[in-house]
Amino acid sequence: MTDEGNAVFDAVLDLVASRGITETTLRRVADRSGVDGKTLRRQYGSQFGLFMTAAKTLEFDRDRRLAAVGGEPRSDSVADRRAYLEAVTRALLPDPTDRRRLLLCTEIVAGARLVHGIEVETARMRRSDRAIVATALTRTGVADVELETERLLALISGLAFELAYPHGAGEGTADPVIRHHIATIVH
Repeated sequence: MTDEGNAVFDAVLDLVASRGITETTLRRVADRSGVDGKTLRRQYGSQFGLFMTAAKTLEFDRDRRLAAVGGEPRSDSVADRRAYLEAVTRALLPDPTDRRRLLLCTEIVAGARLVHGIEVETARMRRSDRAIVATALTRTGVADVELETERLLALISGLAFELAYPHGAGEGTADPVIRHHIATIVH
């Protein structure tokens, strides 16, 4: 990404974290990033274009995390299959230590009903995540891949929102929840 692109992405992260997705406008991004509004309009077209670019950046981050996981469990042992599925699950979760990216990810998903056009991108992102989870479950030998895909995606979504907007769960809650859920899937 160029310096200008980084400044724009940083501005989007800051604004979404502080104001939410609907208040993250081209004008506010221009003011925050120092990039001329006309340049933003030419490069991104609209608020929708900004979020599409931001979503693709988040997907790139996710894909790097997935590449680090590798393509298969190390062995057929229960422990290795669980470790592999846990690593894939963590790769699909936004990084909980980067609050701004976590908020952006959850706001993009939640904002699909609020920002015209973004629902197409969020649907595509969900299909991509679904395919990744189904493949990982198949590789771990899970019997009912369709059911477990839905359950694991619901868990990931719920954990992402809990990490972004904690409402009672303690810090580090994701780890035992992920391990427990995966233990019910892979045995």
